[in-house]
Amino acid sequence: MKKKILIFAPYYDDRGGGVVVLHKLCSILNQIGYQSFLHPYFESYILHKSNYVNSVLSFMDNRIKSIIKGYKTNPTFETPVIYSIKDINWDEWVVIYPEVTMGNPLGAKNVVRWLLHNPGYHHGNIFYGEGELYFKFNSAISDFSYSGSTTSNFHLKVIHYPVEFYNTQGASAERSGTAYCIRKGKGKPIQHNIEDSILIDGKSHKEVSEIFKKVKRFISYDTLTAYSIFAVLCGCESVVIPDKNVSIDQWYPDYRDRYGISYGFSNIEVAAMTKHLVKSRIMDEHERSIKNVQSAFNEIDSYFTSR
Repeated sequence: MKKKILIFAPYYDDRGGGVVVLHKLCSILNQIGYQSFLHPYFESYILHKSNYVNSVLSFMDNRIKSIIKGYKTNPTFETPVIYSIKDINWDEWVVIYPEVTMGNPLGAKNVVRWLLHNPGYHHGNIFYGEGELYFKFNSAISDFSYSGSTTSNFHLKVIHYPVEFYNTQGASAERSGTAYCIRKGKGKPIQHNIEDSILIDGKSHKEVSEIFKKVKRFISYDTLTAYSIFAVLCGCESVVIPDKNVSIDQWYPDYRDRYGISYGFSNIEVAAMTKHLVKSRIMDEHERSIKNVQSAFNEIDSYFTSR
């Protein structure tokens, strides 16, 4: 018997790639025959004397904002929400946590962690548990293991790219200037002239796509953001500023994930030779997402049935 699925996810925000795919995963699971639900995400912390007060204040601030704003979902997705876990029989459920979650805040028996970024990247700490199952999102996530738990060899890659915005329709014939993003690249030295460059951080997809359709080049200080791909879909040169001591093969071991994107400024001509392959790869990956979810959850069913 298939277990029910509860996904610990923030409210829907189409500017956050991790949030989008958590909601998309829930929707796909319902499409393929699972009973899958979202549970509103809240921050969890490792408490000690030095951070106790700040952690409690941050927790209360996030909970209050969540109550005021409400929990948003994408109306085109199939994502029912469970707000209370009071009467849940955890023997019947698997909980999916994103890698940023500390510990097991819902108290679930069967835990899967989806590594959407490298564990420890955001908070500097990793606090997981024994008997858990981990899935990397794609080849860009570093190899990871945790004592007492298992990391799958399978990549659970789920995408939802808003191609209704990111395309070449209405793109300028004469392009000029640059756009850039910082996002998770905060702290990196700036390597281009930002005086006349447009920062896209915090802008809507509509605003960003309009920018991408008129500038010549997009520069990302965040090495793993999907905006680098979105820029290519709009016909824009796309450059990623490399992380220190990370080679191009370490950045994305699967060369197909690098289509159309230049890793540093010296690789722009090579990237241009593969930019025509990006759109078809995106379409293929949309279709492959469903197969990826089915394969991963076959493994999940087996893993927690045998324990």
